[in-house]
Amino acid sequence: MSSDSKSIDPIHEHIGKQAQLEKKKNEVQQKELKVKERRLDNELEKMAERDRDAELAKITDYGKMTDEEIEYKQKENTEYMRAARNKMCFINERFDKAIPFFRKNLILIGGKTGEGKSTTVANIIRETLKRVDPITGKKRRILVLTNEEKSEDIFNRVTCLIKGWNYVNHDQFTDEQIQIFNEYIKLLSSTGMLTVIDDSYNKAGGTTTTLEGICQVFENLLEHKEYYDVVILDYYQKVQESRKFPSMNEWEVQSALANKLDRYKNVYPAPIVVLAQVAQPDAENKIPFKTRIEGRKVILNVCTCALEMVANREDLVTEWWIHKSRFNEAVGQKITTGYKNGRFVLYDDAFKDAVAKMKAARERENFDKQVRMPVVQEEESNE
Repeated sequence: MSSDSKSIDPIHEHIGKQAQLEKKKNEVQQKELKVKERRLDNELEKMAERDRDAELAKITDYGKMTDEEIEYKQKENTEYMRAARNKMCFINERFDKAIPFFRKNLILIGGKTGEGKSTTVANIIRETLKRVDPITGKKRRILVLTNEEKSEDIFNRVTCLIKGWNYVNHDQFTDEQIQIFNEYIKLLSSTGMLTVIDDSYNKAGGTTTTLEGICQVFENLLEHKEYYDVVILDYYQKVQESRKFPSMNEWEVQSALANKLDRYKNVYPAPIVVLAQVAQPDAENKIPFKTRIEGRKVILNVCTCALEMVANREDLVTEWWIHKSRFNEAVGQKITTGYKNGRFVLYDDAFKDAVAKMKAARERENFDKQVRMPVVQEEESNE
């Protein structure tokens, strides 16, 4: 019997392996089928949208508008024109004639890595928080969708701007300062003045890195009539995936995102500010801004305003180049701001004098070090 069992075992083993292979093959086929179904669902959804649009076009009377349509258009126009007349201050008053900082505007801010995009977000928040809506008399409110920083970092940056602190060397903040940071997180968030949604908000992953996550935030805001004065997305290129259609490429996701933001800027009553990564300008500045936007360039087509920030850390200066604006006369212009304690300040004579004095003091200090060094070396050699 032992010889029979030995001869049967290899057969059973072979059959078992074949069964496992067949099972794995079926599992792979089932997964491939699910992916194909998702793709087909995507195409069917697009087809259904196109069919709905076509049917609406068939029954639309292009001869004249109804009284209801006219009344709605008048209401929208009044709200838009009043918002334009009472546009908000964007960073400081030097930007007033260049940046359309009011509803129905999608504002793109581009900068290379380390140029100060996170600082820009904090400055926009701080400037907006200082203001009151002249129509409602209420304090302005800001919503930040971030996939770049932790939500507490954004609160802390804003707190530092309010208190006049520099948000550097985090290990050097005292217990008293940490307490103040925590108090401002509670103050700003509990009053609804500043809401920061990061990628795991309410433990829902992909909130700010997926197409559907971003869209769901806007849909919820519209459904519940939760209206902020400013919405900031930091930043564009990190929205890379689709929950519904995971096979979509990054450029497809960002193209779809740009089109969605174009829609939301027209229906949500607040300007939308989008931060984006751009490649460094070439030495002769011949490569266009659009070409240097990383990812899908279509975002520039749908935005109503686009500016690029270029920092000069030696002189504590940031240059803002206007590449696109509803205020046509601003296109091609440059706005210069100074930088002090995390804030973009007016680049005036007082600021220039302060920087000149600081640089002179630094040069004297370096010179003194160079003079003392040979003396110290000589004393060491004598010893």
